[in-house]
Formats: sequence, C-alpha cells, structure tokens
Amino acid sequence: MKINRPLSPHLTIYKPQLTSSLSIFHRITGAFLASMFLFTIFIIKVCDLSLSIYPIYWFVFELQPTNQFNWILFGLMLLVLLAFSYHMSNGIRHLTWDIGFGLDLSKVYLSGALAICSAALVASVTITCLIWFFR
Repeated sequence: MKINRPLSPHLTIYKPQLTSSLSIFHRITGAFLASMFLFTIFIIKVCDLSLSIYPIYWFVFELQPTNQFNWILFGLMLLVLLAFSYHMSNGIRHLTWDIGFGLDLSKVYLSGALAICSAALVASVTITCLIWFFR
C-alpha cells in the first residue's frame, strides 16, 4: 500500500546560507585533515621501509625531482596548515554553541559573519603564517 507522505525538501531547493556554507566547509576541512593524517602515516611508513630496503630508498630519495617536488610539498603543507587553522577557528565557534552561547538566530548570523571575517579567514591566514614562520 502506498502512503502519501510529503517529501523532504532536497538540497537544490534551499538557497545557500552563510551558516550552512561555513558548516559544510568545516566538515570538508575535517575530512581533508583526516585524509592528510592517513597520508602522512603512509609516507612515514614508506620512509621507514626505505631505510631497510635499498630499491625503495633509491625510488623515494634519489629518483625524485628536486625543485618541482619540493614546490608541490610546500603548497600541500600550506594547504594543510590553512585547513587546520580554519577547522580549529570554526571549531571554537561550534564549541561556543555546545555550551549554549550564541544560539539566537541573530547571534548565529553575527558569529557566522565574524567567523568568516575574523576567525576563519584572518585567523587562518595568521595562524598559518605564524606556524610557518616559527617552524
């Protein structure tokens, strides 16, 4: 028997909002950081294995092109730092919601605008530059 229930609205119906965009980007950066963590563990294992097996050592350390490979790693490292600092800054916003602060609709939009202007963009770039400078 077919039940006539109303369908839930799909994502194509909703207009993108500031708060939903920040939340989605927060999840994307979290997934990116988790995958980079697993990739880092893989690279560490390959380097550890390369110390005991010479052909892997030759492939990892002597076959790599120096300039191009270093720029790719440099860009990837800056991207990971930017994602980490954004995820941390926006995570603080989510933690303030968990303690019950700023849950009014006007405060949610205000914190979203502040998260974009200060916590997300300015703090992300600042934290990335500070970590890179003091490495």
